[in-house]
Amino acid sequence: MTDTLVTGAGEPLLIKVESTPHDVTVSFMQSLENAAMAMGHATLRGFLDEDQLIRWSSTITSNVLAQRSGPKLGLLVTAGHEHDLYSSNPADTAQVIPSLVQPEHVTGLPANADRAEIVGILKRLIDQGIRRISVSLKGAFPNGHRELEILRIVGEQFPDHYLGSVPALAGSKMLMRPDDMSRTFFALINSYVHNSLANSLYKADDAVKVDHQWKGDILVGHLNGGVARIGKTKAVDTIESDPLFGTHASAYVAIELKLPRVLAIDIGGTTGKTSAVRDGRIEMQASGSFFGIPVRMPMAVLRSNALGGGSVARVNNGTVTLGPDRMGAAPGPACYGLGGSAATLTDALVNLGLVSPSAFLNERRVLKIELAIGALDKHIAKPLKVSTALAATQVYACAVAMMADLSRDTLREAGWPADPDTVLFAYGGNGPLVATSIAEALGITRIRFFALGTVFSAYGSAIAGVLHVYERAVVSADPVREITEAGAGLQAQAVRDLQGEGFEPSRASFVWEIEDACGQQRSANGALIATALCGGLKPQLLRLTARFAIAKPILPKYTASTAAAVKEQRASPLAPAGHLPVHNHSTLFGRNLQGPAVVEGGTFT
Repeated sequence: MTDTLVTGAGEPLLIKVESTPHDVTVSFMQSLENAAMAMGHATLRGFLDEDQLIRWSSTITSNVLAQRSGPKLGLLVTAGHEHDLYSSNPADTAQVIPSLVQPEHVTGLPANADRAEIVGILKRLIDQGIRRISVSLKGAFPNGHRELEILRIVGEQFPDHYLGSVPALAGSKMLMRPDDMSRTFFALINSYVHNSLANSLYKADDAVKVDHQWKGDILVGHLNGGVARIGKTKAVDTIESDPLFGTHASAYVAIELKLPRVLAIDIGGTTGKTSAVRDGRIEMQASGSFFGIPVRMPMAVLRSNALGGGSVARVNNGTVTLGPDRMGAAPGPACYGLGGSAATLTDALVNLGLVSPSAFLNERRVLKIELAIGALDKHIAKPLKVSTALAATQVYACAVAMMADLSRDTLREAGWPADPDTVLFAYGGNGPLVATSIAEALGITRIRFFALGTVFSAYGSAIAGVLHVYERAVVSADPVREITEAGAGLQAQAVRDLQGEGFEPSRASFVWEIEDACGQQRSANGALIATALCGGLKPQLLRLTARFAIAKPILPKYTASTAAAVKEQRASPLAPAGHLPVHNHSTLFGRNLQGPAVVEGGTFT
């Protein structure tokens, strides 16, 4: 599903449309059109005229990286590092070669290579079918002049106005870190996912601005929890940003409710994610990875697996497994009736009575339970020689075990146990359906669900502010003067960027940091930087973070209901009596329920 949240006109409006993997801009526009209709507008233009902001976070870059479906890349490194890419651990390099770049497309550049030799290397790469080139040389931080010189040669040899133009990227412009390996990997990742994201974002931008004359900017979700316009976004900034916005939403709610520790579980149609929040702050780790590719830089504790509603269930050596392959939005699970024949987690959930065949997607689609039963019977029940009901139960148990294991790994990384102080947040379309069993497996006794749970990442994006981060390497023997001059330039750039997005810079906050050779960061405002330098700090990096806070949408306040009537009794092998009482979410405020029970709210269960 593609999830949309519209705020600012009374109660938040939830819109869900089926994803269109062949072209994500189709579902993006369908979301806007459905929102316009729900808001009573005759045309999309009328709806957009009232829209101040459109924020869009997506899994485009994550999918390209996870599926290793990017373009053919070329890489120039310092001679002698063609095979190790500056890493002392062969396992690190094995995550990049050959998955992102083929070994024959990695070329070592001698330190004394002249222009003619560089041109020859470039032409050999182009002859091999390379269409994007990354240049990452040893020691290019803090001085990347050599890399930029090579980029100029690329531009001269393959200029933009020719069909054979070749985009080239310098590692020193991608990551301001002295770590040669991480800088190289960052440059490769960005080159690998750039085209897919740029094509989709600019197509969507053209659709709303050109076709419907919208005057605003689409703000793209970034991994740092902020948003920025398309022109100020690097593709690598967006990897895993979509699930992380759910974690930001969890942190916001944790502060509101004064919860010390939160384990956040998000299960959608394709992946399951777990993250951790302590005292309202997302737990971080010193280094992390993007889908197995290591990067030595601070990252959120966020783990993923290939579990979602569309995950294919099968029997391997007498054991039920789920994924990693999935059916996607089309043809989808067998119960969709669109031609899918494999058994999936969604088929099991329908068979277990946890998902209503008639109330799915706010009653816009009727699921075919007989097709779900047929798929489970063929692929699970018969190989195991059990009933279809037991087969569905085992698929459910497999999903619980996968997420419980993922949660234990997350808690281990965060450094804290699952105990009575830990509250589990469950969201995404499928998170609430298995959360109670996951909590039981972990020994957690408190869970929170959300009426906005199916669009929780969109809600996290809705509370995000505009965020720009600017970095400048410090290279001169006179750091006070250099930082003073560079700081003025960075702030002027930040002001221009905020003005370009329609935000008043005087209402923004500016935070300065200086980083020394040991990686220590010291926050300071402009007036304090010189004082810190006088204390003996030898800076390598100056960083400016410009943040513009946007009013957060207020969550709806509910009043106690007068009745909590049971809507129906639904057959389910999970219930001791064989039937689950089903309640309407809108009738439950201020009420207690004795489980097991199912609660349905139109777009969520």
